[in-house]
Amino acid sequence: MIDLAIKEGYLRLERITEERFEKAKRLRIKFQDKPGISFTDLTSMVVMTEMGITSILTQDGHFTQVGMGFRRIP
Repeated sequence: MIDLAIKEGYLRLERITEERFEKAKRLRIKFQDKPGISFTDLTSMVVMTEMGITSILTQDGHFTQVGMGFRRIP
């Protein structure tokens, strides 16, 4: 199903490259006072920043706690 959604353009797959991984590691250090933020969230923040995405559909408050301009959609 996922492959079909990607093929038909309904879903875009973004890979975590070495550069993105390193950026996420830097965020981990920057936000060491927030140990509850998962590394997955940090990699998502890196990709979102690169792509200019500021709105996110989530119940996870970490995205608004980091001061990176993210806005949760209710």
